[in-house]
Amino acid sequence: MRQFILAGYCLASAFLPCAAQAQTAVERIICSGEAGDTVTLELWAPSQFDEPLHCIQASYLGDAVACAPNGGWGLNGSDAPPTLVEITSDWKTAHTHASSKVTAIAGPKAVRFNAQHGVGIGSNLSYEWKFTLDRRTGQATWFTNKGDRFVYTCAAQS
Repeated sequence: MRQFILAGYCLASAFLPCAAQAQTAVERIICSGEAGDTVTLELWAPSQFDEPLHCIQASYLGDAVACAPNGGWGLNGSDAPPTLVEITSDWKTAHTHASSKVTAIAGPKAVRFNAQHGVGIGSNLSYEWKFTLDRRTGQATWFTNKGDRFVYTCAAQS
C-alpha cells in the first residue's frame, strides 16, 4: 500500500512544473482609481529574456513600465525613465544591483508588485512603492513610500 501511495504522489508531482508553466496567454487587467487614474497590468507577457514578465504601468510611474518575472526581480538601468536591463530569480543578484528593482508575483488569489532601489537587504533598501490586487474582489491598493494609499477597482480585459 505504501508503495502505491508513493507512486501516486510521484506521478502527481511530475505534472506540477508543467501546470505552473501552462500559462501562455497574456492577461491584461485595467484598474480604475477614485481620482480617475488607471493602472494597467500585463501578466505573462512575452519578453526578450525568453521568460514571461508581469508588467505594471501607472501615472505614478510616469513614462516607465515596471516588469519582472513571476517570483523574481526585474532590474532597471540608471537611465530616466528606467528601463529593464536584466531579470533574475536570484536574490543575491537582485540585492547587489544598485539601481531600481521590481518584484512581481501573480497567483490565482492575488497579484503583487514591489519596487525598491539600493544595495543590500531589508533596511538597506529604499522602498519606493507597492501594488496589491485581490483577484477575488477586484480591489487593489497602491502604496507609496510617503505613506499614501490609492484604491482601485480592477477588471480583466478580453
